[in-house]
Amino acid sequence: MTMRATVTRDSTPGKTNWGRPDALTLVEVGVIACRAWSTSRRNVDGDGKSVVIEDMRAMVSTTANVLERDRLTIRDRSGLLQFDGPVFVEAKQRKGGPGSRPTHYELMLTRNL
Repeated sequence: MTMRATVTRDSTPGKTNWGRPDALTLVEVGVIACRAWSTSRRNVDGDGKSVVIEDMRAMVSTTANVLERDRLTIRDRSGLLQFDGPVFVEAKQRKGGPGSRPTHYELMLTRNL
């Protein structure tokens, strides 16, 4: 894999006595090897608002400690940042050859620009 991703996770998924979410506390889980890419990116303008829609994916090993709703900071092997801002894991799907054991996960990613 050509890139490294630092995985951070919210460690306080509970609620307060008033029913509101607890303050966000991010904990670094570790660094995993990955390969991330963007397949398409387009700008949508309407009603005075501008939105950037980007289809981002990543491949990671099946042993990688990554869950949906985790945040990733993706860098190359030299440590240079590859994607601006935190990247969020939206979905995780096993991939592999036909009739074989899964060899990796494909992650669907989103980010706020």
